[in-house]
Amino acid sequence: MTFIINEDKALKTLLKGITVSDAKNSARPVGVWFGQPDVEIREQSYPYITIDLVDIMEEKERNNRGITTLPYTPEGANSSTKYKTETPIPVAIDYQVTSYARQPLHDRAIIAALLTNILPFRFGTLEIPEDKTIRRLELLGYTKRDITEQGKRLYVNVFTIRVSSEILPSILVAKAPTITSVNSTFTSYLNTNVPNS
Repeated sequence: MTFIINEDKALKTLLKGITVSDAKNSARPVGVWFGQPDVEIREQSYPYITIDLVDIMEEKERNNRGITTLPYTPEGANSSTKYKTETPIPVAIDYQVTSYARQPLHDRAIIAALLTNILPFRFGTLEIPEDKTIRRLELLGYTKRDITEQGKRLYVNVFTIRVSSEILPSILVAKAPTITSVNSTFTSYLNTNVPNS
């Protein structure tokens, strides 16, 4: 499982395919970019959408302990057997999806596409093809932030979303250092300085 990379890629794929119409073009594509990469910024033209990673946190309310058999096979694991593992660590990945447009009709078409089909108020999902899972996608908030830039109107919409994900404990254990020695000074101190109760 390539944590975060798969979610980023799936979110970008989900947002692609929006088109808007105007007098010159009946199906103008809306570009989708990650927030800061220089190469992508040079290619942006209105209207477009950006994706920014905002936060990653453990979802303690979904936390469980123990050994489980996953209902899916994690990316890179043998798919011919059921995958048994310690219960994955649930995490939430928060993104900011921002749309930019110069024309009000483009702006409204993007809002409609996002709120009705892609980032709905309820029952949103994000498909991760690498491990064949469908994740929960929640719309946490929407803000309208229109501005005037160099004398031109810029219609800006900010959508804050949360994607439910997980980290397999085996990945964390594989990266944990191996203990090669134990310092027994503290144990010796306790044995000589702390009275028995």
